[in-house]
Amino acid sequence: MKNKVVVIVGGSKGIGKGLYDAFIDKDYIVHSISRKNCDITNPDQIEFHMSYDDLNINPKKHLRSKYKCGFLVHAPELFENDHLLNLCSEDRKYRELSILHMQKVIDVTLTLRDYFVTNSNPRIIVNCGGFSKNDFLPIKNRQNLYKILSDSLSQLERDGVEIIPQNMAPYPWHFGGQRYQNLFMDSHEILSFCQENDIRICHDISHSHLACNKFNWNHIEYIKSLASVTAHFHIADGKGVDGEGLQIGEGTVDFDKVFKAINEYIPKVSFIPEVWQGHKNKGEGFWLSLDQIEGKI
Repeated sequence: MKNKVVVIVGGSKGIGKGLYDAFIDKDYIVHSISRKNCDITNPDQIEFHMSYDDLNINPKKHLRSKYKCGFLVHAPELFENDHLLNLCSEDRKYRELSILHMQKVIDVTLTLRDYFVTNSNPRIIVNCGGFSKNDFLPIKNRQNLYKILSDSLSQLERDGVEIIPQNMAPYPWHFGGQRYQNLFMDSHEILSFCQENDIRICHDISHSHLACNKFNWNHIEYIKSLASVTAHFHIADGKGVDGEGLQIGEGTVDFDKVFKAINEYIPKVSFIPEVWQGHKNKGEGFWLSLDQIEGKI
């Protein structure tokens, strides 16, 4: 029965727990959903993952009251006319358009503040760009791209929000083709950029795991080294150098060690499960992930 997957509702105790243990012993992949997770939840934070179409929606059609929590916005990567956001492009006109798109994200985020009871500035997660087509760039080129990115950030009207770039995986896919990521992978470069520009990051665990696999870095040391500049986590499993966004337990991330490091070095940090297609079937993938995370961070 190799690679069989079992989903158990109510697997935290009693018969459900017994079934969970039995299937684990037979090398099944087992996902246990606690019944309490199926009740209405009361989150501390909500993250909106925007498409560029979402930026033109009137929030009054969907948000009808003051929500007693904070919120984040994940900026789109792709904008109208297939413009892929790249705030560190060496093409001046291309970068200027990226800055305009990013400013619109900021402006929309500020309008959403009216619907949430929060004393903190909403955070905006952004994939800043810095990819190349044929190979990874040498450090001199990367340093220049970081300088361009700093200039782009300085041109944005950011009062009332916090921009948090996301660390990246080594092989992103854009327009159906594989690219090479250059920025926001090396932890030393990330830390240096954050300190020089007084910003923090969204740490994507799946992305950092793939980067560590590619470059033979220690994942737990990587997490620790970025603790002081980590504002938020995206949590998912990963495998190899390009298998990102997997359900927890289906990749090779050592979550026992990851959660221990988070608890020790970045306690009470916000997070979301970010499993690929996790929103389908009424968020089934997200609920499965939350059950794996619950009580561990």
